[in-house]
Amino acid sequence: MYQWPHLGISLTLLFWGALAIIYMQRKIYALRNYVDARPRLDDVWVLCLSAVVVALAQPWPFLYGFLIALAGVSLFIMWLDVVLIHLFGFEVNFSNVKIFLQGAESFSGDSREIIEAIVKRSWFLATPLAIVAFMVVLYAQMAGSGRVRDVALAAVLVLFLMGITKSRFRLIGAPVWLGLLAGVAVLFDYLATVGVDWPWWHLVMAMMLLLGVAVLKLLAQFSDAPFFTVRSPARDFIRGARLSPNSGVHLKEGDVQRHVTLPQEAPQPSESFGLCRNANVILVTMESLARDYIQPFNADGANLEFMSQFAKKALVSRMHYACCPNTNRAIQHIYQGNYPVNGDYPFLPLLKEKGYRTAYMMISRTRFFNLCDILDEAGFDAVLDRDSLGLDPERGDYALLDSVDTVNEALGQEGPFFLHLKNEQTHSPYQVVNKERFCRHQGEGREISFRNAAEEADSVLSDFLVALGKRRDLSNTLIIYTGDHGQSFGEFGYVSHSSSSVNGQVRTPLVMSHPDLPAGEVARSTHFDVMPTVLDLLGVPCEARIFGRSLMHGANQRPLLLYSQTRKGNAPSNASLLDDDGKVMVDLIYGYRYRLDAEDQIIEKLAPAEAGYQEALLYTALEERGLISGSAFSPRPKTGG
Repeated sequence: MYQWPHLGISLTLLFWGALAIIYMQRKIYALRNYVDARPRLDDVWVLCLSAVVVALAQPWPFLYGFLIALAGVSLFIMWLDVVLIHLFGFEVNFSNVKIFLQGAESFSGDSREIIEAIVKRSWFLATPLAIVAFMVVLYAQMAGSGRVRDVALAAVLVLFLMGITKSRFRLIGAPVWLGLLAGVAVLFDYLATVGVDWPWWHLVMAMMLLLGVAVLKLLAQFSDAPFFTVRSPARDFIRGARLSPNSGVHLKEGDVQRHVTLPQEAPQPSESFGLCRNANVILVTMESLARDYIQPFNADGANLEFMSQFAKKALVSRMHYACCPNTNRAIQHIYQGNYPVNGDYPFLPLLKEKGYRTAYMMISRTRFFNLCDILDEAGFDAVLDRDSLGLDPERGDYALLDSVDTVNEALGQEGPFFLHLKNEQTHSPYQVVNKERFCRHQGEGREISFRNAAEEADSVLSDFLVALGKRRDLSNTLIIYTGDHGQSFGEFGYVSHSSSSVNGQVRTPLVMSHPDLPAGEVARSTHFDVMPTVLDLLGVPCEARIFGRSLMHGANQRPLLLYSQTRKGNAPSNASLLDDDGKVMVDLIYGYRYRLDAEDQIIEKLAPAEAGYQEALLYTALEERGLISGSAFSPRPKTGG
């Protein structure tokens, strides 16, 4: 049987405590301009409904206690969500968590980002501490321990003030906050002794709260003010933010043909077909090699001396896109020549039919995110990595030099070979082994570390090719130098990679060289085009219907869909439609709806009607390419590695 005054106390404690914590979390969101920190009707509505459900379970202590614990866990996950979004644009959801767990070790370098952020903004910690205190309040109330409840409630109030004022945890300020905590606790203790029937007042306040929320929901039908229309992260956490087909939007036929229809056809031979017949192939995908942070594209960027010299006698792309800033996706794009609409890997089997020996060599572990399975499906004869070779991680990319003989043996003694190399030092935390030699860029920050690490990695690659050239004839070798994807250093609030389609993450250099290949330049290219170009130069016909094309026909100016690996609901959390010199970018986490130029300068923030149209167009394009369903991005079944 319900004790209505006690139910009123539970309802008001649940609602106002949770709203205070949500407000603290919104302060962190607001640092990236994702949402206004002020509560919206969505916040009030979701929290009011949740508080009512939990409060009504009060007559059943086990259920009531379980729902309180569930509320606490949910609030903590939401806090973790805002911190990870703030740092990486990485939302906490089931798909992303599974992806994270498959390769948690590869995120170890990014853990420094979290530590540095907490040190710099220690007020982030006020929220989880407030959640703990809030749980104590609710359980103490359930147990009838008024003194403990009041002290914990005072702690929630003090931590709330610390969180919204962004006060750092400092020893010098501790006496002030502890004094305030003691004062509030004494005040609550005093109020409990005065002759006021507080339970009935709580019931009245609960009734007023329910009536007020009902009135606000009614008013929302007649107003488009932001308070009534802006969606709450609390609702997104429960329901999820999803891209959905909009039956009310009629897509223009021209837009459908240009952005939705996926042109797939067998690559056509160019006039250069067979120009490099029977050549060896070495494909280098440097980890996180962002085009925008190296010379000559950035005057202050890393100076990759080997790549620069290499490019003088090579085919160079001015604008090369990885399309998805994630290693596994990059590998799939390269060896499928297509978006993940099917699981076909047509290229390496064709080379193996021509007598090629295929090998993949990387410094880190191929078992991360089950890359090993992708490489097996792609058709590699040999896969070498840290585990199979027992590489010392402290050696960084110098492990390539330690493994020259092993790599040479894996390529076989006769016939041409195809070798794919991938380094590691340009992945966060940007390890520099020889700090005395590679220290040209001075200062603090991740980008400085990246520049020095990139210069060292480029030098090691040059030494590796020289060493391999002493063991076998490389005079007839086609060398491709690119990045698996790029890296963000603050553009639009993004850091790291996998989280966005901004240029820093999706643009990499592309350089292709062979003694018989004339130096030149193409305006634009993609990872989809790499292997069709290789087969064209080698004189190997391909009948597979793919999106990529040989760059020997010239630049690939087809419109592109760029997308993140991180998810929001049913879709990539960030995606763009790139066409000619501009693109439209939609971010489901930060709430961006922008029209940008080719260099990511904002042309305009899309008006609601235009944003709705572009989202409908984007949804249809994503669905056509197999990127909407959860299976398209769910972690691969672990079968080996």
